[in-house]
Amino acid sequence: MKADPSVTHLIISLALLGGAKKPVRAKDLSRLMNASRATLSRWVSRAEELGFVRSATSKKSQYVMLSEKSLELLRSIRESIEGIEWGEKVVMGEVFSGMGEGAYYMSRKGYLRGFMEVVGCRPFPGTLNLRLGHEDAWKVVEWRRKVVPKVIPGFYEEGRTFGEVEVYPVTINGEINAFSVFPRRRHYGYDVLELVHEENLREKMGLRDGEVVAVTLKSW
Repeated sequence: MKADPSVTHLIISLALLGGAKKPVRAKDLSRLMNASRATLSRWVSRAEELGFVRSATSKKSQYVMLSEKSLELLRSIRESIEGIEWGEKVVMGEVFSGMGEGAYYMSRKGYLRGFMEVVGCRPFPGTLNLRLGHEDAWKVVEWRRKVVPKVIPGFYEEGRTFGEVEVYPVTINGEINAFSVFPRRRHYGYDVLELVHEENLREKMGLRDGEVVAVTLKSW
């Protein structure tokens, strides 16, 4: 079926008014949808034609109820969002190539050892870099204020000192659990996320520069 925004709006509004279990008066539906009776009548006719609603008319009012086809649609929507934690923030970031510093630092023995001890995994020697928009960058700032990070301790290696790294849990595109790292000595601004995983995230997800992914900001 070709997408019809008015029918989708009607189905959701009916569900909110209990139309899965009982007939809903057109007057109540019209009020919720902020639509005139004439406009609502057209939408109901269209939805009924497509098999998404059933309607009946009495002497006083028209009544509308969701059909089994609508219930199947709503069930599929529910299944697609199961597992979402509604209090969590989600940001979008554009993939870009860095200067190779992530690969250098994540290949240091001290950081590899620290990751194993602190978060229990050996990360791939490299980071997936994401550039955020202004609004999402501030979501990250607020997230870091609220969530206590795990900290990879600093160390001395090959004649130089390497600083501490804060680690936060994230989920990429709702599927892949990973970590966002924030070195205390950081080269990027607040609008960049550096993500690490046991595997090469670019290869695992088939990502190229310019593509956009969603990152759920989680807590330990």
